[in-house]
Amino acid sequence: MMTRVVLFALSGLLILSQYQLWFGTGSMSELQRLTDELTRQEAENARLASRNDELMAEIAALKTDPQAIEELLRSRFGYVKEGETFVRLLPEADAVE
Repeated sequence: MMTRVVLFALSGLLILSQYQLWFGTGSMSELQRLTDELTRQEAENARLASRNDELMAEIAALKTDPQAIEELLRSRFGYVKEGETFVRLLPEADAVE
């Protein structure tokens, strides 16, 4: 009789521990979800670090190179020097006939 009680108690503990492993806090599914989220966040961090490096290089160029400043003004703000004529070429698909 006593061995049956011990056997049921141990079985209950085994079932409880398996429940915690698969469905409770720190379960396998939660671990997988967190691993996926970590991978996604690391990729996003790498993308942002690359973008930061590009911006730092652009800032360094703008601080030291007058041609870089002129290029920025021309591309982003449509800067045209005195005496120059601005011409915009459109692709044929967008050209108005």
